[in-house]
Amino acid sequence: MKNKIGFCEWVMPLKGPSVFSIAAGLGADGIQVDDWGSYSQSFPMAEQRIQNMYIEEAKRWGMEIPSMGCNGFSRAGGLVNRLGTPEGDISLLAIRAGIRACADMGIPLLMLPCCWDGFLRTEEDIENAAKMLRTTCKEAEEMNITMAVESVLPPERWKEMSDYVDSKAFKTYYDTQNSQYFAGANPPEELRQMEVTDIAEVHFKEGLPDTQGCRCFGEGGTNFFESADILRKKGYEGWLVIENFYRKPAFQSDCKDVYEAMGKDVATLRQVFGVRPESHSN
Repeated sequence: MKNKIGFCEWVMPLKGPSVFSIAAGLGADGIQVDDWGSYSQSFPMAEQRIQNMYIEEAKRWGMEIPSMGCNGFSRAGGLVNRLGTPEGDISLLAIRAGIRACADMGIPLLMLPCCWDGFLRTEEDIENAAKMLRTTCKEAEEMNITMAVESVLPPERWKEMSDYVDSKAFKTYYDTQNSQYFAGANPPEELRQMEVTDIAEVHFKEGLPDTQGCRCFGEGGTNFFESADILRKKGYEGWLVIENFYRKPAFQSDCKDVYEAMGKDVATLRQVFGVRPESHSN
């Protein structure tokens, strides 16, 4: 597979199936869709009518859906919740609903972020996460779905978890700013330590030490070009998924509007990774 470029649905100027037409016009190749609240909203993305709306619009615009982000799942505790508890049962239900939705929609990857209430802070949190992943990754593997966890665990701790989970479906979802913002780490140094085959997808995010996703690529303090160069030289060929928060007041650029800024970021990724633009039409 050669690199393709996408946006997270939740950073688009508006959300829903119309995101594909907007992203196509900006030169992107696909959208990482949201789970729209997961359990808290009775699993909207598990409904066939909603699934079909996304599938039809993606097809109409010649776009792909490389992954689904379980953001609602993480806001409810996510992988921190212990198996065998009411909270753990909800997390298990949410993951299984996500796996089924991905299988129904032909989406190959389910992203499980460890943010908000699902942030892995303690050894107990990490242990709870590992046990839940060991259970659910086996199920994902049977349905040919990759489970990618986005966390700020250092590479050596992630490797320990991977050894315990022991599933070919288990991967990491890397973010080029999260570990710097949340843990004071150096993203390029982390990437040097990681095996590129362990990385399912990458969120590209540019910002300042105290603000996430608030600048166009190369205009913040994340060492964007160094991280991108490391991934390129290591032979990373997965999706390049943009997660800058263009609509938030903190976002600043010299562009005339958010659409120009988004197009600028797409162009930067194409130049850095040598990705040729696809032709999208309705």
